[in-house]
Amino acid sequence: MAVEKEFERIRREHALLVESIEVTPTPFAVYDDRDRLIAWNEPYERVHALAFKRLRDKADRRELYYHDLVRVIAEETMAPSEVDDYVRQRVQDQQNADGVGVDREYPGAGWFRISKFKTRSGAIAGFAIDINENKRREAQLEEEIQRRMDLEEQLRVQANTDFLTGLASRGAFIAQAETDFRRAQRYGHDLSAIMMDADLFKEVNDIHGHSVGDSVLVTLAQTASNGVRKDIDMVGRVGGEEFAMVLVHTGIKDAVACAERIRSNIAKVAFDGAHGPFGITASFGATERRPDDRSFSAMLNRADQGLYVAKSSGRNRVVAK
Repeated sequence: MAVEKEFERIRREHALLVESIEVTPTPFAVYDDRDRLIAWNEPYERVHALAFKRLRDKADRRELYYHDLVRVIAEETMAPSEVDDYVRQRVQDQQNADGVGVDREYPGAGWFRISKFKTRSGAIAGFAIDINENKRREAQLEEEIQRRMDLEEQLRVQANTDFLTGLASRGAFIAQAETDFRRAQRYGHDLSAIMMDADLFKEVNDIHGHSVGDSVLVTLAQTASNGVRKDIDMVGRVGGEEFAMVLVHTGIKDAVACAERIRSNIAKVAFDGAHGPFGITASFGATERRPDDRSFSAMLNRADQGLYVAKSSGRNRVVAK
């Protein structure tokens, strides 16, 4: 009689434990020390719906092992060559059962944070918390961060780019040129600067209008850019109709030759004006880095002096200083 009472007590306690597991709102499961699934609730079954659908007989006979369940999910979501290693790693993680939450995505169920604990007898008890809302908020936050980064990059590009010509703005040009200067100064490399200014540009605006004047500036910018080495040298718009160039690893002889090519190409362009086609010329000042230069600004000032001489001595020419 005492044995029967003890057996009945154990049966009631077991039934109460099973009921507790079944009514738990979060996925919950218990595996024995051989990784055999011995108790679980309906939320756990929903999370692993595909595995339970395929392995229902094993589950009902209490012969469903953890590696069986993981393999079904792996085969559904991974390349065949990756399945075995993945299953091995998951079984190893299962045995560790250190209670540390791990976020995983399940087909059809979304994201859950899985925590597993090892009992004194060696069984594994695990539960899951639905974190789909957390993941949604994380995704929204990441999208917002990316949107702000994109906006910041857009503003940075706008600040560093001349809106009309697409060239570097004065500030961006000077900043990069100063970097090129310090590098040339450190390693003893040649460095040259060119200043370019459209001749009699005010007359273009007065006679043909500002829209035509803008198209002239765009053409001048393109011609200058085409006359230097892409991704090596740099061209910037530093004033209304003034442009500057920095030529790395370039001495004064080659800088003057570069300016001459650009000058010649500009003189060949025919523009459509209010009273028919017209042409324009440009003047240039060129210089190279000197041992006593302390900054690129010193070079640019010297190139500007050359430009002034070119303007005052007849325009449409290159003057080296």
